[in-house]
Amino acid sequence: MNQEGITEHTGFPNPATDSTLVSLNIGSLLVKHPASTFFMEIDNHAWERFGIFAGDIAIIDKSLNPRDHDIVVWWQDTNFALSYFSKTPIDTVVWGVVTSIVHRYRP
Repeated sequence: MNQEGITEHTGFPNPATDSTLVSLNIGSLLVKHPASTFFMEIDNHAWERFGIFAGDIAIIDKSLNPRDHDIVVWWQDTNFALSYFSKTPIDTVVWGVVTSIVHRYRP
């Protein structure tokens, strides 16, 4: 303390003592409706031109109503399929809307 009773601080503040910091929670950023959210691993290369690669994780929300430009998951024969909602076959029942893709560099 100096003569006026004021303490001097030097250096960088300790981030552990900063109560204004909010921790980053990846789950709350990517999952808005936990009860209706599912994860699916992409197993082929069909979407690479759109930046979705084999091994990526699709986060799918079944509670959302699809819009034309949404990527959706739907049942095709014996497998799930991805497509833009505007390009799904007529009478297709959409299983869910893809809200995020997680691209892992080191699976």
